[in-house]
Amino acid sequence: MMPAGWRLGIWWVLACTAGWAGGGHLGVAVGRSGDLIFTGFTGVVLGGIAAGLFQWLVLRRRIARAGWWLPATIGAGAAVGVVVFVSGLVNRDVGWSAGVGAGGTMLGLMHWLVLRRQVARAGWWVLASTAGWVAGGLLGAVGGWAAIGAVYGAITGPVLVWLLRRPELAESAQE
Repeated sequence: MMPAGWRLGIWWVLACTAGWAGGGHLGVAVGRSGDLIFTGFTGVVLGGIAAGLFQWLVLRRRIARAGWWLPATIGAGAAVGVVVFVSGLVNRDVGWSAGVGAGGTMLGLMHWLVLRRQVARAGWWVLASTAGWVAGGLLGAVGGWAAIGAVYGAITGPVLVWLLRRPELAESAQE
């Protein structure tokens, strides 16, 4: 595991921003059916896949078993997409709100499964992910997909750097 520093934080924010901007826009284009709920679903799923791929590129040399990051992200993205879709059938605003709140927590839990045996205090990742999604979702409603990724990355990036700066604690976390 390589020590984490400010470069990791910058690459992390860029990966989150580019992934959500590109994947979210692609998802909207693919899902364009006149149905806002379905379009949101495809945007979330493809945005999550793209963000997970870019995040993996940043993490692949920094954490063991980084290959699980992408499947964890895709699984969480699909689950969140279903929450957004089903909730949106009842009420569009409720669907977006439920998806944002559940999304950050689900994503954080899936990533926690990857991090928990590698870093001490990996539980903080769940809180950071939830906060990042809630703040990103609120600003994303105004600023679009790139804003979601940028805000999420800006909130989770410092937590990721903090977690990965403790290699001696990571060894004790594996025991």
